[in-house]
Amino acid sequence: MTIRSSPRRRPIARRRHLVEVAARAFSDGGYHAVRLDDIAETAGVSAPALYRHFPNKYALFAEATATLATRLAAATAAVEADEPRTELRALLSAIAATAIENRRTGGLYRWESRYLTGPDAEHVRTVVIAQHRRLRSTIMRCRTELERTDADLLAAAMTSVVASPATHRVSLPPREVQTLLCDAAMSLLEPDLAQTGNGPPASIPGLAPAAKRELILSQSIDLFAARGFHDVTIDDIGQAAGIPPSGVYRHFPSKAAILEAAFWRAYDRTAASVADALATSHTPPDAVGEMVRRYVALCCSASELITVYLSETGHLKASTRTALSRRQRLTVEEWATWLGRARPELSATHARFLVHALLAVAADLVRITPLPDPARIEAIGRRILLGADFSR
Repeated sequence: MTIRSSPRRRPIARRRHLVEVAARAFSDGGYHAVRLDDIAETAGVSAPALYRHFPNKYALFAEATATLATRLAAATAAVEADEPRTELRALLSAIAATAIENRRTGGLYRWESRYLTGPDAEHVRTVVIAQHRRLRSTIMRCRTELERTDADLLAAAMTSVVASPATHRVSLPPREVQTLLCDAAMSLLEPDLAQTGNGPPASIPGLAPAAKRELILSQSIDLFAARGFHDVTIDDIGQAAGIPPSGVYRHFPSKAAILEAAFWRAYDRTAASVADALATSHTPPDAVGEMVRRYVALCCSASELITVYLSETGHLKASTRTALSRRQRLTVEEWATWLGRARPELSATHARFLVHALLAVAADLVRITPLPDPARIEAIGRRILLGADFSR
């Protein structure tokens, strides 16, 4: 009797499969937390087989990121020039479709590209800049009176809205998602949004905490946000806090314990902002608007904390990630419940998608240098959630 072996992938198909598996792993766990042996096992190949395609982890990471960037570039390049609003919507729809198609790998493009170097980094940067410039140009054709800085802000916000499916796992049919998010992004063209606010706030450095534990945590958050968790040492933290490494260990048993404390700090502040917003509101639209205001204020005042919260999940132990995910879902549900009460026409799932879009926009816009006027970010957030009727 002849025994047939299972079909084997051709080398090109195997390489493509490895890239897809690696992209999901890097997106979920982060570059440094993922091992090549883990990727090989998930892909169903031996480690030597993987090394025949990629000499090291960086090479695999670089190709995975480049593949995602190339898909985005191809999607927007396929959009033909047209009447400005038609073209803008088509561009946003193309970005949304790419984000939906690559939801499992979106974190790679959003956060992990900071580990790229040389031509690899330049390729991704070129794609991002080209996409942004085309959106900005099309927005300025729609709104000829806009200053370039205003168009830059709107382009960044619109991109965050339609790319937000890559930041969560809420499920809807792709066409529904595209329509919902493109409608929300297009609503940002309204004239009043660009003129909101009185300019960026003055940058006033705050005081460092006096308690050593708080000082260590504060300095660690700044270092993790700037350099990434993996590249920060206990020596670095001690030096930043003005104490010897042994002093750090008197307050935290490990660097991982500091990171975990940072995550719970971020969650606690986010949850408190929701509770405080509800305590001062009288109607559902009031509640949603106040939640937006307080969350934007939190992101603007603690951008490093938010950056760590959104980018370093892969370095947490599995039990902590599970506990945080459960709490995060409860917070999103609270937002979505009040949004549904403010806008009864929205289904619960549509409300969740819009909440995630708002959270993504706030996190992205506060990383722009110089920091945009928080009042503008707030106005954008209110429009995304509430539309034109209640957003002023």
